[in-house]
Amino acid sequence: LYTFRRRLEISAALLFANALPPVLRAIFVADWDLEEPTLPFSERRAMTREVQAFRGNHNVSPETAIADVAAALRRNVDKTLLDRVLARLPAGAVDFWRASSE
Repeated sequence: LYTFRRRLEISAALLFANALPPVLRAIFVADWDLEEPTLPFSERRAMTREVQAFRGNHNVSPETAIADVAAALRRNVDKTLLDRVLARLPAGAVDFWRASSE
């Protein structure tokens, strides 16, 4: 969630947050540094490395971490609403939340 959030302007991030259930929404906005520069979406492998670097030695994220979280997210949200919101976000947002089975 943090890796995705880092690629959105505040208004886009809040639009996405509103599509999440309350607990995920809270995780998504927790400890948000509003001064942090927005990063561009990049290829999946580079963003996976970013996920794996989060919390250093306490992180055991596999190579499939982003796709795994995307699949779990899609099982627990309104998929139609999520897809509608993602379509309004910057290029790369739809691909970021694509599960490997899609």
